[in-house]
Amino acid sequence: MIDDSSGRSLAAQMDGASPVPMNAQQKLAFRIVSASTVPVWAAMILVPNARITERLVRLATPLYAALGITYVVFLATEVATGDGGMPSFDDPDALREALGSPTAFLAGWTHYIVFDLFVGRYIWSEARARGRNDRLALFLTWMAGPAGLTLHLARNAIDGAGGDPEAPGA
Repeated sequence: MIDDSSGRSLAAQMDGASPVPMNAQQKLAFRIVSASTVPVWAAMILVPNARITERLVRLATPLYAALGITYVVFLATEVATGDGGMPSFDDPDALREALGSPTAFLAGWTHYIVFDLFVGRYIWSEARARGRNDRLALFLTWMAGPAGLTLHLARNAIDGAGGDPEAPGA
């Protein structure tokens, strides 16, 4: 959360440290990763039953691969150039600090983007198989991952469908 005119996060202000700014290449990578999934999300939400959506969803598989490779490159770069390799996953302060570098942030952001799209594709596919509209769950998944998945799963439970589109009553 940005809280002052310096652009520093509230956490950085409280810690007294400024986050390392991204260079132009890293900012471009962020914009490309962020924009790469927009057409798929827009189609799944706005025109879920259109042919173009089916095509875009099919094309998402190579996109997952490309983003996966991008993630591995960011992660490997961070491990190779960072100050201590992989952080301790049982120390939240060490993990939070590790994610503060631009390359680690890009790896984390790419992870979010690809996994949210994967979950969105699952929701879209399942909703189509059930003959229903899950636009709100898709939008929430795009903007706030687990919130959309939770809405989708809750709707399945209320409808008595569970999580399996092959289940009786689905």
